[in-house]
Amino acid sequence: MQLKNLLDGMPGITPIEGANLYENCIVQLHRCEHPMPVNLKVGGLNNCTYQILWEDIYNDQFNRTYADEQSVTERAAIGVSALLAFETTEYTIVERSRKGTGFDYMLGDKNDTLFIPKARLEISGIKTETESNSIEKRFKQKALQTDISDKSGLPAYISIIEFSTPKAVFDLKRIAI
Repeated sequence: MQLKNLLDGMPGITPIEGANLYENCIVQLHRCEHPMPVNLKVGGLNNCTYQILWEDIYNDQFNRTYADEQSVTERAAIGVSALLAFETTEYTIVERSRKGTGFDYMLGDKNDTLFIPKARLEISGIKTETESNSIEKRFKQKALQTDISDKSGLPAYISIIEFSTPKAVFDLKRIAI
């Protein structure tokens, strides 16, 4: 998984925003002291391992620019999740959702220039997993959060990225009937 692909943007992410996400990913991976490349174990839709590649351009200016740890974790999770959505589904990010919708991004077909919404994507990042803040617990919280937009009829993908290991869960929300 080439993080530099974020620099191209996506239909719902401009190249400038993609560059910002790329920089947040570099900062988070650097702060977690990961070598380049590092393996990301992904559970959920596809149990697999992706090799994350990036250009190590980290310097002290990055440290000063991205001082807010929580923001870096959230933004880096968006970057990795955007690439996971592209890699593991037939979709790409086509639109940022508004606050209060219960999800972060709308997904659409990769090759559809009309950008018709096909699925929802909710994202969360964890710098270091703990017993009280595990990927599994966060997945359940985020799945519940998407309930507000279930009336759309669109499937909801949930992506949780944990950076210290690193590992992730990228899966469809299962609706109990």
